[in-house]
Amino acid sequence: MRCTRLLSVLLLAFALGAIPAPAQDANSAKAFLIGAYSHYGKNGKGIDFSGPRANRYYHSSLISLIQEDVKANGPDNVPAIDGDPLCGCQDWDGIFDLKIDVQLEAPQRALATVSFDVFDPKGRNSSPDGWAKLKIQLRVEQGQWRIYDIVDVSQWGTRFDVRDELIKDIQTLRQTPKSKTARP
Repeated sequence: MRCTRLLSVLLLAFALGAIPAPAQDANSAKAFLIGAYSHYGKNGKGIDFSGPRANRYYHSSLISLIQEDVKANGPDNVPAIDGDPLCGCQDWDGIFDLKIDVQLEAPQRALATVSFDVFDPKGRNSSPDGWAKLKIQLRVEQGQWRIYDIVDVSQWGTRFDVRDELIKDIQTLRQTPKSKTARP
């Protein structure tokens, strides 16, 4: 009886996402991303990529780059990432028409193509202003899928690679000489 109750609690916790599913295949990678995007519903808060729970979704190496870039920029400058990289936006009404296609590249790596609209398509013109298309590189870390890189390819002919932009910004800031203030 006691064992049955414990098993029921564990199954319920797993079903509710309290215990993350281990990374195994393209379906688990897609389930991971669906879970991440569930934070972007109407009045949703999204995922704070620099907060204490960032490691539930972002790869530790990407979190380190974000933190390094913020530190290198200092408190008065805008870092390379000034919006939410998972929605490619700063504001949203929710995530609408979410489509996720995942290709397993290796047992520890997957590439997802994600597209969605950040504005409710009902009651507005069919303007593509809120349409986003992202390429999300997933890597396994400690047995779980994590976001390793995000490339925004929403606008034709342009791309914004989060990891590359962070690295470039950090390198530029390291090479820029600090201004010397005159002492009295």
